[in-house]
Amino acid sequence: MALKSPSLFWRTFTLLMLLLIITALAWLQSFRVLSEVPFSKGVSQQIVSTVNLTRYALISSDPNTRPDLLHILAYREGVRILPKESNDSWKPLVAQGSIAELIETQTKEVLGQNTIVAGMVNDEPGVWVSMEIEGDDYWLLIRSDLLDPPFGTAWIWWAFVAFLVGTMGATVLTQRTVRPLAELSAAAKKLGRGEKPDPLPENTRTAEIEAVNRSFNHMVEELERMEDDRELLLAGVSHDLRTPLTRMRLEIELSNLSEDSRDAMVSDLEQMESIVNQFMAYAKRSKQPLERVDLGAAVYGTIDDMRLRTKDDVRIETSIMGNLFVMAHPTELVRAIQNLLVNADRYGRTQENGLLDLNIQVLRQGEEAVLRICDKGVGIPQEEMDRVVRPFERGDTARGGAKGAGLGLAIVVRVVKRSGGRIILSSNHPHGLIVELIMPLANKRNEKPALEEQTAPTDTLLPRQDP
Repeated sequence: MALKSPSLFWRTFTLLMLLLIITALAWLQSFRVLSEVPFSKGVSQQIVSTVNLTRYALISSDPNTRPDLLHILAYREGVRILPKESNDSWKPLVAQGSIAELIETQTKEVLGQNTIVAGMVNDEPGVWVSMEIEGDDYWLLIRSDLLDPPFGTAWIWWAFVAFLVGTMGATVLTQRTVRPLAELSAAAKKLGRGEKPDPLPENTRTAEIEAVNRSFNHMVEELERMEDDRELLLAGVSHDLRTPLTRMRLEIELSNLSEDSRDAMVSDLEQMESIVNQFMAYAKRSKQPLERVDLGAAVYGTIDDMRLRTKDDVRIETSIMGNLFVMAHPTELVRAIQNLLVNADRYGRTQENGLLDLNIQVLRQGEEAVLRICDKGVGIPQEEMDRVVRPFERGDTARGGAKGAGLGLAIVVRVVKRSGGRIILSSNHPHGLIVELIMPLANKRNEKPALEEQTAPTDTLLPRQDP
């Protein structure tokens, strides 16, 4: 099963969020890199000042008061002075990026190249700096928080706030960008179902959207005008043809012709009248609102009205589920079902004995209702199935003996599309044709029993075999 592609909203929103995140990360990295030199210089200056002040304080102080001075430095300033032994082990200073190297370089430039800046001495962590006081070597231990980044953890909260603001901004921006396209898509879908969409706004603040909406509204008006002209033309032609057809039929009935000739001529006139009716049915646009219609009841009613079960050369097997309500116009839906059954009666008979063997099913697939009509006739080649559903196309070469104007399936397609459905043609193995009408369900509720023939509290009617 192919994965559904994401909508334009989520595509745009995702790209904007990725752009914001990448920009924020790049800004943080740039800030960190640019802050390394001033931060390391400040730390180095503080280390140098602490070393110099401590050295001068110890040198200038009274030897009797040095212990008190060392005590004050240790407990108030966090600075300790320890003798430096030859067997002391130490490790280099560790900090993020190149800060440790910069601190060490800048400190040695002031205190001398022999100065050691360490991060651990004798397994005790901290900022250790070697210094000399009156010829003796010492370690100066400074508090370890000296190397903490200047921005601390506050940047996390600022980043969180920036992320929320960026998310809301991206959502609003994406909605404002996608909303006109969504309105255009909804109007196009409505136009594709044969309905006239509401005019799109032409006073938008975006020049491109305004031009598109104006062009779409103009296209809808032109299509409406063309439909009116076509309907008026076909209505006039049909009206003008019905009068001579009626007169010709009356003359044929009253003429002194043989019964075979009279029947043949009457059959031709009936076929011509049927073609005129198909023209009118295809040209006329229904503007009546859709209603909730039980698909199973409509199929049963159409079968009974056509009296297919009373024919000796017809065998029908039905498996129809009730309480499957779809949104459609009842008359149009019945006409579509009738067209399918008429096509099956004309072209779906077996070549061996001319018997019409039909299997008619109405079932539910997910949130859709499906009408499936299967015959065992000649069928239609796979490459011809897309062509025969178009107006004025007939499957002459496929099924032979084609009659009519080629509008039967086109009318079915128009009715089904108006209900938001679709039609699918496929081959019935070993031979024959399967026609499926797939329409979305009106809702999930079953308000009433759909078919009077139901005798058990179930949604499915058992298959019935008609002789």
